[in-house]
Amino acid sequence: MQFGSARSLAVVIAAVAVLLASCNMSRTTSAPAGIGREVFDGQFAFVVTHVETSPTFDHTRAQGVYLVVSMAVRNVGKDPQFFVWGAQQLKDSTGRMYSARFMDPPRIGDVGDSIDPGLQVSVRLAFDVPDARSTEIVLHDSPSSGGVAVKLKRPEPASPPQGGSSSG
Repeated sequence: MQFGSARSLAVVIAAVAVLLASCNMSRTTSAPAGIGREVFDGQFAFVVTHVETSPTFDHTRAQGVYLVVSMAVRNVGKDPQFFVWGAQQLKDSTGRMYSARFMDPPRIGDVGDSIDPGLQVSVRLAFDVPDARSTEIVLHDSPSSGGVAVKLKRPEPASPPQGGSSSG
């Protein structure tokens, strides 16, 4: 009878160990990448290259301000893939989400917004937001994909070293 109890205890300990190990694995999710870092969602690799604000975009005045995100989009898959610019979302510091309003260029190719395998295009997306406090962009391979977040804030410049200055 004690042998059965020891076996049951071993099974419980093993189950707890597996559970704890899987919990630790879920904690290793990385923070969103930043400007200049390549990220992947589905068949696309994205690199956000520049972020700026403007009161207008393509001769259209913003209701708030346009946050314009420049990026490279590369098809890393084996088939042509449509780039759905309206599926790209901007997230602000309060958690509100905004969809892209415009894309420059307005079309990627002669047959629509399809990117062939191995090819890369550069686009600018304009988001009309009430203020420029957007914290990240969530980039999508398709409207139904999970998306990948990219932080839009550039790192602060390093402060000068503190210490004694020499005089004289």
